Amino acid sequence: MKSEPIENLVITAADYSPDAIFLVSERGRIRHASAACEDIFGYAPGDFVDQFIIDFVVPADQDATRLEAKEVLAGRKRVGFENRYRHKNGSDVYVTWSAHWLAHERLRVGVARDVTEFRRREASPAALLSILAPHERKVVELLLTEATEKQIAERLGLAASTTHSYITGIFRKYGVRGRAGLMSLWLKHLSGGIAQSGDR
Repeated sequence: MKSEPIENLVITAADYSPDAIFLVSERGRIRHASAACEDIFGYAPGDFVDQFIIDFVVPADQDATRLEAKEVLAGRKRVGFENRYRHKNGSDVYVTWSAHWLAHERLRVGVARDVTEFRRREASPAALLSILAPHERKVVELLLTEATEKQIAERLGLAASTTHSYITGIFRKYGVRGRAGLMSLWLKHLSGGIAQSGDR
């Protein structure tokens, strides 16, 4: 009995993976997409073939994705790069990649794991609070109101210097520069949580 070519066996095995597996040419055209692509992105594998993979990436993530692709093409194995793809239904899909360059075949192989649900849970208001100490949570609750820094100190029975130290630490933890950034962050995650509950 004639044995099946090893390339076909590899591609068949890949179709049993819950992660999406892509083979991409040097120019960025998809040569193969595994069966899991449909579960993750909504498109049948055949819909991807001969398309430029960058065209499926959310526009805001395309520049970073091109830089990452250059790293892979340079022969560096990459693990943990995260970006967003547009699902067929219009929603964003968060995926984390493992990728490397197959020099002999002149193909980039990428394995994409869907981390959308993890990112949504991480972006909830409860998750935002979870990174704070109990005393910081009380400060945040008042920072999200119109209370001044002095009023926050008075309401919590803290020294002005202690309150300022807590506030500075909170801004640092959230990666924002001030109160406006904090409010924007909370509104973004709150609206995301409302949208997700409405999707259920």
